[in-house]
Amino acid sequence: MPKGVTGPDASWNVWPLRILDGCREPLVDGAADLRGVWECYEGPMKGHVERTEQAGNRITITTGGLVHDMFCDGTLENGVNDTAGIGGRKIRVAARWNKGVHKLRPWNTVVAVTRRLDPESSDMIWRYGRRINRLRRLTEPPFDHPATRTAAEAAGTLPD
Repeated sequence: MPKGVTGPDASWNVWPLRILDGCREPLVDGAADLRGVWECYEGPMKGHVERTEQAGNRITITTGGLVHDMFCDGTLENGVNDTAGIGGRKIRVAARWNKGVHKLRPWNTVVAVTRRLDPESSDMIWRYGRRINRLRRLTEPPFDHPATRTAAEAAGTLPD
């Protein structure tokens, strides 16, 4: 299955369909189960919504039309090869799982971004540089937030 990328006509308001839909490969040892739609409720990125898909050692993180699809094998070749944001600069990022922590190393240098589950609350703790954010997994999207509704529709989790 080819890796997804941010399309040339990507928009923050339009979410692509799931990339790993139908993949049933079990998660690799050491990977946290981050699958689902998440909303940041605490931290500098409050209001941010993202969708996470996983299969094997592959993870895809989508927010609006921005797609970061990667294999977590520590190489730039199989990591993110995309843009930093919609219309942003090109980035290459190596990804790896380490004891349940998803670690991203731009240009395979220092760890700049991590995602992990908080064992006490099941929240996702997302560190982006020095900024710490807390996200909750949405099981029933709050429809008053357009990004959340659109993400749920694209994920196929919008209730009838």
